[in-house]
Amino acid sequence: MERASAEIKVLWSNLYRNVKNIFIAYDKYRESYISYRLLTTFIKNYRYLNNLDDRKFGLFLKIRSRGNVTERELTHALIPLSINVFSKVVSKKEYLGILGLVIKGFKKPKLLSASITVNKNSEVEGLRPVMIVLNPDVEEGLMKKMSYRVSVNLWNSIKKDLMIPGFKHYDVAYLSVASPIVLASLSTKGSELNELRVVVSDGSEYRDIRIPVKKPSWRLEDLPPKLIEDIKAALINPIAKGLPFSAKGAFITGPPGVGKTVMAEALASALKLNIVELRPQNYRSMWYGATEKALNAVFQQIIKRRNEVALVIDDAEFISSRKYTIHEAHISEISTILYHLQRTDRPFTILTANNPDLIDPAVLRPGRIDVAVVLGYPDKDMRRKAILTNIKNYSIKLAGDDVLEELVKVTRWYSLAEVDAFLRLAAGKGNGSIGYEEIQWAKKKFNVSPEERRTTQEYLTWWSRKIQGIVLTYTPSENEI
Repeated sequence: MERASAEIKVLWSNLYRNVKNIFIAYDKYRESYISYRLLTTFIKNYRYLNNLDDRKFGLFLKIRSRGNVTERELTHALIPLSINVFSKVVSKKEYLGILGLVIKGFKKPKLLSASITVNKNSEVEGLRPVMIVLNPDVEEGLMKKMSYRVSVNLWNSIKKDLMIPGFKHYDVAYLSVASPIVLASLSTKGSELNELRVVVSDGSEYRDIRIPVKKPSWRLEDLPPKLIEDIKAALINPIAKGLPFSAKGAFITGPPGVGKTVMAEALASALKLNIVELRPQNYRSMWYGATEKALNAVFQQIIKRRNEVALVIDDAEFISSRKYTIHEAHISEISTILYHLQRTDRPFTILTANNPDLIDPAVLRPGRIDVAVVLGYPDKDMRRKAILTNIKNYSIKLAGDDVLEELVKVTRWYSLAEVDAFLRLAAGKGNGSIGYEEIQWAKKKFNVSPEERRTTQEYLTWWSRKIQGIVLTYTPSENEI
C-alpha cells in the first residue's frame, strides 16, 4: 500500500487566499479532460461536500467513462479539484480539512495522488477524505464498508512523506482522519466491471436489456472451514483442471442470512469468473411469448461468455415446481430455463433458495445442477471468524481480550447477517468500541428464537437426507453452535 512520492508541492488558490493545498503525486501526471470532467461532477454535487461537519454523512458517486483513463491522467485530477472545490469548502469550514485520495483498485489500493486542503489561519481538528477510485475491484456495498479503514491506512503512509526534513508543512501530518465525505467510483471502458446487453424486438415491443457483470467480492476463505475442502474436491479442483467430468452447477440452500450469496460469489471467485445474476424483472414481459424470447436471448449472450462468467440465479424459488403452477406462461418460462440448464455449453450455474421444497425437482437433478450445498446456522468457529472479519472491516475496537468470546457466546443461533447487525448495533452504542455493557444493551434489542432456529436446523438436516444426488452439508449440531 505504501509508495514513494514522486513530487510534493504547495498549491494556492487565487479565490480563497486563506486556504493552502498540499499536493502529492506518486507518479508522473498529465493534464487531461478527465480532470475537468471530474471537477464539473464535484461542482454539481457541491452541496454534499459542504456537509463536512456531519461525521456520518457520505456521498457515493458512480461514474463511468466511455473511453480509457490512464493512471497519469487521473493522478492530475486533484490539482483542479483542490484549488477550486476543496478550497471553497474549507474556506467556510475552518476547523475541518479535506484529504483527497486518488487510488487504483480497492482491496490492495495503489495510491496515485493525494492532497491536503486546510485553512492556514485556523486550528484544524481533522480531515474528511474524498476518495476517487479507478476501476474498483470490489462491489459498491463492500467499498462503503471498507472506505474508512482504507483511507486511514493510506493516510498513515502519506504522513511519512509529509515529515521529510526541510518540508515546512509537515504539521498537517498530525491531523486525524474521519469517515469519508465522498466516495467516487470511476469505471472505464477497459475495466472488467461492465454489463451484458441484449436487444429484443418482435414488433409489439422493443426492449434493451442490460444485466451487470460484476466481480465477486468474497473468497473461498470466507466460507465455513468445514466446507472448504469438500467444495474444493467436488467443485473447484475438477473445473480448474479442465476435467471433462467436472460439475456444471451448484444449488445452495439455507435460511436467510447464513451466507448463500456469499458462497455463490466465493465459488465464482475461486473459479476466477465474474458474475451475471439472472432476475425475472430483467426479461419478463406482459406480451405473450415475449418472456421466452427475451430469456432465450439473454441465455445466448451468457453462453457466449461462458469462459468469463458464472450464472447466478439468486432466490430461485420462482423456478417453482410445475406441479403447483397454473399459468401456462410460467410453465413455458420454467421449461425454457430447464432447457438451457441442460446445455453442455452453458456456463457454471449457481442457484440459491431459502425454501428448497419450492424448486422444481427437475432443476436439481445431476446434469443440470450437480451438487447441492445445505447451509445451516453457523457454529462457534464460524461466528468467531465472522466477528473478527467484521470488526476489522468496520474498525471496531473490543474493550478487553475476553469480549470476543462473549460476542461468540451471545450470538448463539444467529445468522451471519444477524451477527453483522449485532456488531453494528453494539458499536453504535459504544461509539466504535464494544465492551460488556454494549453487548448486554444490544442483546436486549435483538430478537432471536432458539426454538425456531433449532426447528429450522432440524428441517435442513432432514432435507439433506431426502434430496437425491451429491449433497454437501453444513448444519452444525446444537453443541457445536
